[in-house]
Amino acid sequence: MQEDSENEETSEESIVKFGDNSVDLPRADHLFQAPSRPIQIFSFAAILIGGLCGGLIGYAFTDLQCSEGCSNLSGISAIIGAIIGAGGVGVVSILVLRAVTEWRTKHDKGQK
Repeated sequence: MQEDSENEETSEESIVKFGDNSVDLPRADHLFQAPSRPIQIFSFAAILIGGLCGGLIGYAFTDLQCSEGCSNLSGISAIIGAIIGAGGVGVVSILVLRAVTEWRTKHDKGQK
């Protein structure tokens, strides 16, 4: 009788219930480590610089193609270039932050 109640308690600990559904979740062997604050600030600055460079390239490209005053078209091209530049640098930044976090987690786990 007592064994059945102990088995039920341990099995209930590993099951998460949401409404009528239940899902078995694996146990986590390590805690998540976020990247350090200076690395996050550096990646944010890199995204801003990438957006600025993309905007300048978009503006210059349209400005060189236009012979008369095309300020609206140049402005739109600058905005599109800034979005593409910041988006590209943002994707690379996220991938680098995830790789650094995974490397640090494995490195810290190996030292224990």
